[in-house]
Amino acid sequence: MSFPKQKYSDWIPGVLSRRQIRQLIADGLIDSPSSDPKSFDHSSFDLHMTGEVYKMADGSVKPSGGRYLYLAKQESTVEKLMPDSRGEFLLERLNTFVVKVAERLLLKDFIENVGDVYGQATAKSSVGRVDVLARLIVDGARDYESFRSEDVKKGSGEMYVEITPITFNVKIKPGQAVNQLRLFLGKPEEAEIASEVLHRQVLRNSEGSPDGSLSVDLEDATIRGVSGSALAATDRIEQAICLWDGDGAEKPNPCQFWKLLRANQHERLRIEKENFYILRSKERIALPKGVAVYCRASDETIGEMRIHYAGFVHPFFGYGRNDGRVGTPLIFEVRGHNLNVSLVDRERMANLTFYRMSEDAEEDPPTDDKKYNEQELKLSAYFGDWPLQLTRLDDGTLIPGS
Repeated sequence: MSFPKQKYSDWIPGVLSRRQIRQLIADGLIDSPSSDPKSFDHSSFDLHMTGEVYKMADGSVKPSGGRYLYLAKQESTVEKLMPDSRGEFLLERLNTFVVKVAERLLLKDFIENVGDVYGQATAKSSVGRVDVLARLIVDGARDYESFRSEDVKKGSGEMYVEITPITFNVKIKPGQAVNQLRLFLGKPEEAEIASEVLHRQVLRNSEGSPDGSLSVDLEDATIRGVSGSALAATDRIEQAICLWDGDGAEKPNPCQFWKLLRANQHERLRIEKENFYILRSKERIALPKGVAVYCRASDETIGEMRIHYAGFVHPFFGYGRNDGRVGTPLIFEVRGHNLNVSLVDRERMANLTFYRMSEDAEEDPPTDDKKYNEQELKLSAYFGDWPLQLTRLDDGTLIPGS
């Protein structure tokens, strides 16, 4: 049967929208088991884990352009794990695991008849906020978190996610998603938008920064009446965090896992080595329907501080807030590296890359991203709500009550 090229004749280069992704799935060009609307955002879609889980006893095995799992088993010690009685898998901190993804890329005919397809992946917001690395591996690709048309054509279409918890033990189970994939028609760099006017319009409260960079906000935010500018993970806790929301997930009390810190009188915050922090941007983003954003650390290491998470920002982010404000800050997930470091208010932390959408996003309510649209200084959705009344001790510890 001939390929229905005419069906895609009006698609232009850029980030594929939710409607376009669903079209590829309906036409059998992406094999996806999920029809849940929550799996699709305006400019990406979730990748769901299977029950095929491996512990990488010798650590990460970088993709090298071949059949990933076959080569990993030849070159490293790979232990297949079995689920517990509830179908869940415990992933211990400071270990690396690889999980097969349920979705498959069957895009060879599309590439040959319509145009090149490129992929860009990132961990979901909730995953990065619990200090978990979740990196996509595509058969045939040589890099984490991305693929090219050439990789798809020579590979099997199979995908895997490499998961490394750093601060907390975590649990996963089949059918849940820890990362998401964004597809481009044409090369991503050809869809980039470099415009100082766009930067100034999208980045509110930015003091006119023309380069699309983000800085850290160390002014106080308020959580249940208590003020602070950074959330810091407490000492190691053995309780595992479920990497899914709902469906029997146990949501721990955040007071047991986090402290709320304040900057000093010089607007500086001490980042302790090997500790994990959640901070927010000074700039507030309000993204129009025809633009998608990729946020990347301006430098993976800033002094002796590491920002090792990137993320997607979807069309409509920062609009439709219940408080009437326009624009929402982005969250930074920061880990102290080898030495302590002093972070100052408005220090540059990340760069934004703006991409043209292949078509404008539909103005229906966003899905998974909606819970973060109101965020200021916000934890992962995998934690329970803060107690209605909080008291902050001198060291930043939060306890229930006033």
